[in-house]
Amino acid sequence: MAQDKPHLVRHFVLTSPDIDAVSAKLQAFLETPAGHRHDMGEALGFRNEMMMVGDTMLELVQPTKADHRLHRWFKEQGGEGGYMIVFQTFDADAFRARAAAEKLRLTRDMLFRGQDMIQFDPLRFGTHLETYRYSLPNGWWGDPVGRKYEKSKLAKDVVAADVAVEHDPTEIAQQVGRLFQSPVSGTSVQFPGKTVRFSPRQQRLGLVGLDLQATDRANAGRTADICNVRFKLV
Repeated sequence: MAQDKPHLVRHFVLTSPDIDAVSAKLQAFLETPAGHRHDMGEALGFRNEMMMVGDTMLELVQPTKADHRLHRWFKEQGGEGGYMIVFQTFDADAFRARAAAEKLRLTRDMLFRGQDMIQFDPLRFGTHLETYRYSLPNGWWGDPVGRKYEKSKLAKDVVAADVAVEHDPTEIAQQVGRLFQSPVSGTSVQFPGKTVRFSPRQQRLGLVGLDLQATDRANAGRTADICNVRFKLV
């Protein structure tokens, strides 16, 4: 049954006024070519680049409209940074019911380009948590089936994310676990192949760190600060 399938973490979104610079840093750190570029132009008001590490997308987003909401986000956050974690659900109605039971405010609940899209208030979870029921189960954003992505020489996949929150990290982890029907251990929620860890706010809120599985164990421990997100090979 659809609702018995585990929820998946599909991609992470970084946003910056200059995704060319962010892309160059990621290419250097991951030893990978540039990703696929898109110019959403007047339709959505931003340009983006999709890169793929293992089975996980890294999306870079740059607003192109002067009044785009991301400019307000830059001001609130003090600049560029980790913006969103995107999940896949297989039963959107059941997911909505759990969100309602938790009395959570949805900032978006709509069909977006044929996909069920549900987004939570980032004030609760520190970062934007967004989930989709895709019309094609393997056709998530970035077209990983139909489009060729170059592999990173240093990383096999993204295996963990760190999210800084205003509220009690244990309470947040428990609520995320209930929403996504996923195992919780302390302040961490386990998804297939990935862990999302919640911690108290320090300098910044939101998505502040990503762990990537090193292809060569000799590279484990290498780090880079890119777009105000700590990237670490583990």
